[in-house]
Amino acid sequence: MASSMVSRCRKKSYYSNILNAMYNITLIATEHQENGKCSSDELYKIIESIRPDVIFEEETNDDKYYKYYNDENSYKSLEIKCIIKYLKKYNIQHIPVDIEPNQFLSFEEWNYMFDIFYKYDVYKKIAKRHCELRDKNGFVYLNSKKCLELFDEMKITEKQILEFIEIYNKPLLRIYTLFHKEHDNRENAMLFNIYNYSKENLYNQAVFLIGFAHRKSIIQKIPEYEKMSKIKLNWNFSIP
Repeated sequence: MASSMVSRCRKKSYYSNILNAMYNITLIATEHQENGKCSSDELYKIIESIRPDVIFEEETNDDKYYKYYNDENSYKSLEIKCIIKYLKKYNIQHIPVDIEPNQFLSFEEWNYMFDIFYKYDVYKKIAKRHCELRDKNGFVYLNSKKCLELFDEMKITEKQILEFIEIYNKPLLRIYTLFHKEHDNRENAMLFNIYNYSKENLYNQAVFLIGFAHRKSIIQKIPEYEKMSKIKLNWNFSIP
């Protein structure tokens, strides 16, 4: 009888925790290197204002990831510097949700593609404007409509460059197609991993740190995941 009562109490407590879990998640667009107001200290201020229980990272779950947190001399992105600082004050979970980023292309092919784009003044002008706004306004800009507009302008320009030089450089079109296929696969994997974690773990507040280039497509994909998932996440796309 006593064990039966304990079992019922545990079940009641479990379901009570589920009801209390709000599954709020804030998407924060970032860049991986520090420039101007786009810094680990500025990101820390934003995250501390949210006080998340969980931080989802655009990182792969591999030896390199654990080295970032255990080896003081290893390279650290802006986001990881921020999380290390945050972990000194708050006991939270931080979860890598990305998959290997070069499944279809080598980094040499990535660099080859962008080196060609940067030969064109119109492309350099858009990129320069982006950098100016990022340095001046930091995460406010990276999570703004203006950033999305400039990114769309950049994508249109890339396609115009591809059309212009396609007859001379067909390998570039192949690289560009595979680059975006890879982005699509990674974004789907990251959302799948976040929803899968949420299905098996309770939390009230979370943040998802993602490169600004993924922000628009991630936002567009979320409604489909909401339809498929039994767990409904309360997404927020603006920063405090």
